[in-house]
Amino acid sequence: MVEETIRTIRETEKQAREIVENARKESERIRKEAEERSGQIREEIIRNAREEAETVMEQARVSGDESVRGAEAVIRSDTDRLKTSAKEKEKEAVEMVISMLA
Repeated sequence: MVEETIRTIRETEKQAREIVENARKESERIRKEAEERSGQIREEIIRNAREEAETVMEQARVSGDESVRGAEAVIRSDTDRLKTSAKEKEKEAVEMVISMLA
């Protein structure tokens, strides 16, 4: 009877060691899986941030291009207006000189 009790205790101890070893292995597997997943999430966050930054930069470029085109149109309009005004003033000046000579 004592031998059977000892055998039962040894078997129970063996099972306990196996349970502890299995738990350690499972814990290590879960840790590695979590580490890999966190790396994937980090890469995804970085990729998304880069894509968003590229989108914002493209929008800024388009907006800047539109602003430049608008400014160019205003400059052309002002230049045309000044040219027209200069021609009118030149015509008036010529007429004035002619009238003074006459």
